[in-house]
Amino acid sequence: MAVEDILLALDEQCREECQAINIAAKEQVEQILEKARREADEIREARLQRARSEAESETISVLYSARLRARNAVIQAEEEMVEEALRESEKRLQELRSREDYAGVMEGWLKEGLARLSGKVVVHTDPLDSELAGSLLSRLGVEYEIVPDVQIPGGAVLSDAEGKVKIINTVGERLNRAREKLRKQVSDILFEEEES
Repeated sequence: MAVEDILLALDEQCREECQAINIAAKEQVEQILEKARREADEIREARLQRARSEAESETISVLYSARLRARNAVIQAEEEMVEEALRESEKRLQELRSREDYAGVMEGWLKEGLARLSGKVVVHTDPLDSELAGSLLSRLGVEYEIVPDVQIPGGAVLSDAEGKVKIINTVGERLNRAREKLRKQVSDILFEEEES
């Protein structure tokens, strides 16, 4: 399975999980907005009793402040939802090794790294992945050395024999590289309805 397919699958899983989160967040946002509206109405009525001209000026200021607080609360809630979705994606990636398609994922990541290296490669893996990596590299007909010296939830770090070129294709590194793109995609999924 290609990395793009994995990211698409993760995106689909994230979309489904995020729908449930989005519903709860929308309810929370509505409560915040309702509270802000009530606060604004109460403040406006109190000011109108004193003097109309003074009250109008004060009401505008208070309403703006309440709307700003409500909008900030909405933004914060949206940001928290996006972060939660990304944390869930990261959690699922931490369990990648236990998935049936992990060998294919590992093979794709190794091939991707090998495409940028020549000659003998040194492959640093988690001890749990050293046998799989060796098997895949043998099948690919590559001259290699496996060094099971990193503690990672999946993937590998490849380098040339001299260690001058290093390709980091680990779960964590790939997630870090994709984080901003995923953040935008998750945000678009969660909040596309609100902007319509």
